[in-house]
Amino acid sequence: MQKIHFRALQKTKLKKYPNLHFKQDFQIFKECFYIIKKLKAKKILIFIPLVYEPNLVKFRHLLSKKCILFVPFMQDKSLKIVKLRLPFIKKRFGILEPMNSFLETKIDLAIVPVIGIDKNLKRIGHGQGFYDRFFANLHYKPNIIFTQSIHALSEKKITQNHDIMGEFYINPYRKYYRKENKNDRVNNRICIRYNRHRNRIPNC
Repeated sequence: MQKIHFRALQKTKLKKYPNLHFKQDFQIFKECFYIIKKLKAKKILIFIPLVYEPNLVKFRHLLSKKCILFVPFMQDKSLKIVKLRLPFIKKRFGILEPMNSFLETKIDLAIVPVIGIDKNLKRIGHGQGFYDRFFANLHYKPNIIFTQSIHALSEKKITQNHDIMGEFYINPYRKYYRKENKNDRVNNRICIRYNRHRNRIPNC
């Protein structure tokens, strides 16, 4: 029940939150772009935002100079990868998507919207499970950046095993990364550190 209550609370906050200004969107884009360059990622999955989500699509021309951009496309109860192309069409849940196209590719990094995260840097989404099923079906693991418009971190573990875990969580106010404790052989614990300086982002 903790997860359900946390999700409902953050959804209420997000819907009351005004649309982000260009400056706030750019702050999120800048941090994501820094990580993309540091990891030397070339094939990037981004998302077409809802009204209360960060809009990184507006910076697609900057991203496309270094990367090939893809977006998720709803298919049955999961997602597939399609190339980012205009125009967008409104689909289920009010989500915009490009035209359907078949594409089999391997992404290096995914930028994924969240409703919030918990202490293990695991995602709380809208509850439909699209991203969970998508990443579970991949035969490889890309780096994952979670991002959103507000700061929504639960200090408790409220997620389940099927919820996806990210390496980074970025919003206009905080920047976190996940660090494995390699000295703990029994429990490979996950630490989340507030990242005040870019040079503290670990090499991956």
